[in-house]
Amino acid sequence: SRDSYERCAMNSDVEEGGSAINDVDEMNREHIVGDNFFLHIHEATMLAHAGLNRSDIAYASFESGFYETPYFIVIDREWKSIVVSIRGSLTLEDCVMDVLLDPSPLDALGEKYGFDGTGQYCHGGVLECTNWLHADLTKHKTLEKLLLGPNAEYSDYTLRIVGHSLGAGIGVILSMMLRNTFPDLRCTCYSPPGGFITWRLAKECSDFVNTFILDSDLVPRLSINNMERLRDEVLHLLARVKLSKYDIAKRIYSLRGEVELGDLDFLLTQNEDMLYPQDDIPDSEFLRQLQRFESIQQERRSNRGVSRSINLYPPGRIVHLVKTGQSKNCLHGVAGCITCGLSNAGFEYTAIRKENDDFNEIEISPTLWTDHFPNRVCMEIEKVAKSFGIDT
Repeated sequence: SRDSYERCAMNSDVEEGGSAINDVDEMNREHIVGDNFFLHIHEATMLAHAGLNRSDIAYASFESGFYETPYFIVIDREWKSIVVSIRGSLTLEDCVMDVLLDPSPLDALGEKYGFDGTGQYCHGGVLECTNWLHADLTKHKTLEKLLLGPNAEYSDYTLRIVGHSLGAGIGVILSMMLRNTFPDLRCTCYSPPGGFITWRLAKECSDFVNTFILDSDLVPRLSINNMERLRDEVLHLLARVKLSKYDIAKRIYSLRGEVELGDLDFLLTQNEDMLYPQDDIPDSEFLRQLQRFESIQQERRSNRGVSRSINLYPPGRIVHLVKTGQSKNCLHGVAGCITCGLSNAGFEYTAIRKENDDFNEIEISPTLWTDHFPNRVCMEIEKVAKSFGIDT
């Protein structure tokens, strides 16, 4: 609410009052970069949403560009941690970085920062953003002032790096760059990009990287290979269709409520009625066009060079929150209402350990996009934490 925003923006004044604390606020604002000069909307929103006081923020950058990624450094006194939190994709510039899928080599970076990057690659756009963020940290030396040296204010605290989506990928590479300086750091990734890092580093970083993926989330499955595989499967399915689109739609509509979800025998029978066998597709103009298309694509793949054929994976030790049940129809007692279709209302999820190569195909699901929303991921992780007696 507006009241909560105003309370958070005025926390310091409420706690101590007077002109002295106003001077402190102005001094603290030197550590807030890229916010509105008069309204400080980004800062007020951050404080209200995260439930923080202004004194908890050691540094925040709201600058956003092709490489500039908003992040902030917070002092978590309850968990005795210094937390670097990195925002995920939000702006058009972020989307441009997301689609820079060409793998970039990590040999030179590993040699410079003390990890073995020999023959390893990562998402090119993520690497560019990480280099900017690391340079910004180096410029301000906030982490060193907080954690290192005899005069450090929080020398007994540990460093935690967290990020969502694009920010999760940045967090992993940043952690590799900082581990020699902060050997006990830990990184938590929420919904990282799937086509992110080569196999060896994806597995080796499990010692300090934990990844959480919600159900059918599209982004951790996004890679060039997965997208091409989905495209090819759809085109082959179209070539096998016996009936018109109208007849298929009419048949599916007529079966509503008569078939239980998961009745594989019935579904196989329906497929036989509607689809030609894969090895017995009759000749058609569409099939001939598809064969020419596949021939062109094969030639393009062979001309891409070695880098485009490199397989990339999501990082670290992966916990997959899998939808396993539904405790009720929805929040309002109406099955599938529009409001609850945008939330986790009524669904039950189970946390399952997964391997980094388990996300090698895109799942078609009504929630493949909304499962990527950070509020949905947060809601389910908090439930898992509470089931283990962890106060969130």
